[in-house]
Amino acid sequence: MATRRDQPSNLAELVCLTLVIQGAEHGWAIGSQLAPDGPLGSIWSLSRPLTYRAIESLVEQGLVTRSGAQPGRGRERSLLQPTAVGRTTSERWLGTPAEHLRDLRTELLLKLTLRQRAGQPIEPLLDAQERALQPAFDAIAQRDPGGDLIALWRQENARAARRFLRQAREAQHARDGVAVSRRPEVRLSARNQLRVTIDTIARGDVMTSVKALLPDGQRLTAAITSDAVDELDLAAGDDVVMIVKSTEIMVAKAEGAPGPYG
Repeated sequence: MATRRDQPSNLAELVCLTLVIQGAEHGWAIGSQLAPDGPLGSIWSLSRPLTYRAIESLVEQGLVTRSGAQPGRGRERSLLQPTAVGRTTSERWLGTPAEHLRDLRTELLLKLTLRQRAGQPIEPLLDAQERALQPAFDAIAQRDPGGDLIALWRQENARAARRFLRQAREAQHARDGVAVSRRPEVRLSARNQLRVTIDTIARGDVMTSVKALLPDGQRLTAAITSDAVDELDLAAGDDVVMIVKSTEIMVAKAEGAPGPYG
């Protein structure tokens, strides 16, 4: 005997539920959406047997009901309708950020795509996702991977994920016709620019201490805002340019930077 659950327990059920809400009337239509060559197949695909199993589970949970039949090839297709609880469940899921970095490739992309198809803004989810993963981003950025390939993979994966979240937000702004602020161009003398390698990053709530190694082994410390660290996507081991002024040290990333001492 099937056991009724309060909430869908897996991605398949939640995606199928959302597709019903967005107009997929029967299992065949849902399966077509999730086929490898379907609209969502490039993100995530689901076989038809597993699709029908997910639908059965949604019906058992009272999130979807069968409301008649539609003639089809070989047999009639049961028409599906979401319940009020089903709509609430899907809405909550679409607004909840993924829990782990590894879930961004599938879960977050599905949510963003489904939200766009429904005409819902994606920026609130992108913002929530970045906030949810910020502790992980900070922790990974402060580790020196050294020669550990797994640690290096995790660090680069985290940096790529954070860049994606920000670039996706900018892409949405461009799509909506919202002006995106750009960093002002800075022109400085090469004499006060030093090419250095970041040694450690000690984050604070507002300010962050960035310690760097000069080519001759000396150390240089810059105190910059934590927001600037995120914007520049700084991490230990990065080669950057530090700009030394009379009262402060600036940090920048740029191609074609001057040599060790200008």
